[in-house]
Amino acid sequence: VHYRVSASRFEVVNRESANSYDRFYEKKAAPAAEAEGEIHVVGFDGKGVPVIKSEAARIQPRLGKGEKRQKKKEAIVGVSYTIDPKVRTATEVAENLVYHEKVKKKKGGTRSPQIRAQNPRRIASLERSKEDVMREIIEDAKTRNPDNKPLVAVMDGALGLWNLLTALLMGVNWIGILDVIHVVEYLWKVANALYGERSIEGKKWVYDHLVAILQGRVGYVIAGMKQIITKRKLKAGQKKALQDTITYFENHRAWMQYDVYLAAGYPIGRGVVESTCGHTVKSRMEGTGRRCSIKGAESTLLLRSVYTSNDWDDYWRTHQKLEQERLYASVLPKLALADEYQAKKAA
Repeated sequence: VHYRVSASRFEVVNRESANSYDRFYEKKAAPAAEAEGEIHVVGFDGKGVPVIKSEAARIQPRLGKGEKRQKKKEAIVGVSYTIDPKVRTATEVAENLVYHEKVKKKKGGTRSPQIRAQNPRRIASLERSKEDVMREIIEDAKTRNPDNKPLVAVMDGALGLWNLLTALLMGVNWIGILDVIHVVEYLWKVANALYGERSIEGKKWVYDHLVAILQGRVGYVIAGMKQIITKRKLKAGQKKALQDTITYFENHRAWMQYDVYLAAGYPIGRGVVESTCGHTVKSRMEGTGRRCSIKGAESTLLLRSVYTSNDWDDYWRTHQKLEQERLYASVLPKLALADEYQAKKAA
């Protein structure tokens, strides 16, 4: 006989399985110092999660003209990890990002050794606020950084997250880094507008300006784009691409000191955060016909956070112990079975 287990039952099991999450991480010991890298990094992002129609309707009950009905609720994603420094030059980074095919041929298809993230602690949540998730990740970073080395934060251009992070890290020695991929995307936006899609001239323009930015000459690049606006006759689309990029660079200039970051061996891309969005959220929550209640999705995301943080086995041992205490702590002593149960278990 085959029995079909309904999706709602899985949600119930997930909720009960995730109820030890906070207590587990409150008591979890920090990784051994010898297993950590020299630089501690944190990062944050948002990732949409498809939710059932009745709950999606409550997220945005009234639509403006031309707006589509909301189908997703944003989960806030955070990660804390350590990494060893990797010193690079501006030209090395620019060649890899703009002329990657040429670099690949030059190296004969071999890759340089990658510096990998150590002991990543991941979290994704729909119900917790951005501030709560950030506090949890920052607390993890502080616990694992007893020597008070500079904390590195790598994020995309979401100014709301940057402002919140700045407030939460008040008094902390930290360094903010704008993900360099977003810089490259804005440079391509201008190059495509001025020279056409995928042109040789456009690619050289992106490379030259990216090298300048990576060498710490952000002001020079901004000034050059302003001169193009004033001295050249441009179409509306070209002018908009330039102005959007100028505004973006000016708003994020404090986190674009790439000459300092490269010399110190800091990461300038948020690959670990993006992989967290993919492995912790997208691979489980997205798919044809997948829709969850917010509470059901939350428990699944917390369990996925445990799994992708490599804490799965430790978590279940803790959960089993906590559930045993919750269910039987008041019963077994009265029946004089607690010691006997533990003895049998140990044997």
